[in-house]
Amino acid sequence: MQFEFLLFIIFLALTTIVSFIYAIWRGRNDEQILRSILQGSPIPTFVISTDHTILHWNKALEGLNGIKASQVIGTNQQWRAFYSAPRSCMADLILSDKISHSMSLYQGKVIKSKLVRDAYEVTEFFPELGEKGKWFRITAAKLRDSSGRIFGAMETLEDITEQKNAEEELLKRTKNESLGTFADGVAKDFDSLLTAILRNVFLAKISASEEDKILENGLAIAERAGLQAKELAHRLITFAQGGYPVKKNERLDTIIKEAVQKVLEDSNVTCQPVIAPDLWPTEIDAMQIKQVIENMITNAKEAMPDGGVIDVIAENTTTGTNIRTMGKGNYVRIIIKDRGIGIPRENLSKIFDPYFTTKENKDRGGIGLGLAICDSIIKYHNGLITVESLVGVGTTFMVYLSATPNDARNGKSS
Repeated sequence: MQFEFLLFIIFLALTTIVSFIYAIWRGRNDEQILRSILQGSPIPTFVISTDHTILHWNKALEGLNGIKASQVIGTNQQWRAFYSAPRSCMADLILSDKISHSMSLYQGKVIKSKLVRDAYEVTEFFPELGEKGKWFRITAAKLRDSSGRIFGAMETLEDITEQKNAEEELLKRTKNESLGTFADGVAKDFDSLLTAILRNVFLAKISASEEDKILENGLAIAERAGLQAKELAHRLITFAQGGYPVKKNERLDTIIKEAVQKVLEDSNVTCQPVIAPDLWPTEIDAMQIKQVIENMITNAKEAMPDGGVIDVIAENTTTGTNIRTMGKGNYVRIIIKDRGIGIPRENLSKIFDPYFTTKENKDRGGIGLGLAICDSIIKYHNGLITVESLVGVGTTFMVYLSATPNDARNGKSS
């Protein structure tokens, strides 16, 4: 009896040991599976334990911020994925049940996921990531084992910068098109009324006696104001409709050189345009494109009141992928770069809006439609204007115009 009881005890102990060993093996196997999944994921991800130390830091996250897993695993430095100084991430807030504090840490609104239990998400802009900052959709969720016990939290970063830029571009286009329709109607009516007013001012001038100098001077002032108002009306029509471009095949080298010479003549700003010798011809309205180039060179000059050098480069380029609203194909790219005061990041998305200006002296800058008209003209040429700027460093505008390679015009394959 005692022998059988002893066998039972031994059997029970062996079963317990085997179960324990199996549990350890299974746990390690499950962990290995989890590690393989995380490392194979293209989405930057990290996992922290309940004591907020990093358990996993995948290769996609290494590629995003350059921080190796070996540098952070076992530490509580998960903040280094986004920030330059210690602070709580969303995974930390979830584990500490302090998600309600997220309003003080994130500019975007943190919302609870409708699909995953104990998960939250937010869309946030990180200016320190990349050259011009990046938008991320951040998702964080608690992790539970098979028994439902929480053993950590996972946080992922989905880069949505291109999506955000496309949304902003579409919003800007929609807004400008709606405003353009309104401006077109108002400007045409305004132009008709001004024509009638100026006609009568002219008749009054020729009818006034030579002795009535006060009346003559008043009529001259009214005439100048009326002509300026007509110019505004024409600019509004140009903004609204792209000025009805009359396109024909042109070479841009002469247009660019004439624009540079006109704007920078007798100026303390210099420019030596660099133009590709085999620059492709483009189908454009030469007067309108010259207006665009002159406007942007003027802006570059005004950004350097103490003088300096403007770079103007014209080159051929072929895009194999879509660039925002521009399709694939062959283009001439005109680059206009200054070394001036730069444009603050928060203003970059507004500079093509009508009447928006960053100039302190708004009177000096005309009527505030310059870049809006440029954008409208290029849009009606099926092209694109992009801008990059850093405060204190300078601003670069790039204009893309659809082009036909010389070989294609000669019927040859390129």
